[in-house]
Amino acid sequence: MTSDCTISVLHDVLRVYDHRFLGLDRAQRDRLVDGTRRYLGDAGLSDDVRAGLPAAFRLRAFCIQNGLRDELERLIRDEVAGSAAGAVVVGGRVYAMYPYLRGVPRQDADITAEVGVEHRLDAAGWRDGLVRIAGHAVVERVETHRTAVDVVLRERGSGAEQRVVATSGDDGFEAFADPAVLGPGRWDAHVVATALGVTREARYGGVRAPGFKLDESPRAVPAIDAEAALYLTKGGHLALLVRAARRPAPLRTKIRRRLTR
Repeated sequence: MTSDCTISVLHDVLRVYDHRFLGLDRAQRDRLVDGTRRYLGDAGLSDDVRAGLPAAFRLRAFCIQNGLRDELERLIRDEVAGSAAGAVVVGGRVYAMYPYLRGVPRQDADITAEVGVEHRLDAAGWRDGLVRIAGHAVVERVETHRTAVDVVLRERGSGAEQRVVATSGDDGFEAFADPAVLGPGRWDAHVVATALGVTREARYGGVRAPGFKLDESPRAVPAIDAEAALYLTKGGHLALLVRAARRPAPLRTKIRRRLTR
């Protein structure tokens, strides 16, 4: 059996260890665990198979292979309840911490590839001709009091970007961007969070504070003879449109339009 086939089968086998597993009686759970242990075999997961499974499945396999049935049930109950385990950063990699699981191989607890940015957009508007963006952003599951936040505005067509260092505090972060520096284009907002040497980036604005409102009316950018407007994309992300200023039509053109209606 190839590694890809093994990974696919294990996904199907281990995915039932969720709320459905908790709904089984003791005898049914024992039969399922015993059958899964026989499939895993004495050797356990190979490196290729381990790399193809999410940490949640690797930890289930570890518990099953080592007869840790109480620990397996606790792991599943915590996940069903939405109680994510804490994490520790070692050498730039992130490892899940389960105090009740001992002897877990480091590679099974490695969640580096699964960690993203937990973020929320609280406000977006204008102040003294600058775009003001405020909100919260942290690296998922990494607990620390020091998280550096940047807002990156990336032009959709060219890929050009402007990175703005945010001011962070207990109430979140605040960043200011100058549309005159950005220039014409559609600038998508991204948030970058760095904690303990781990950096993650995500599109920004998909998660917003209750009552969030956005003023999408254009603002003049006289320094580059342009106008700029904040808006939400179809996907709900924050973006900024900078374009040439609209000039009023000449009087002759206005009269001609009226006569030809």
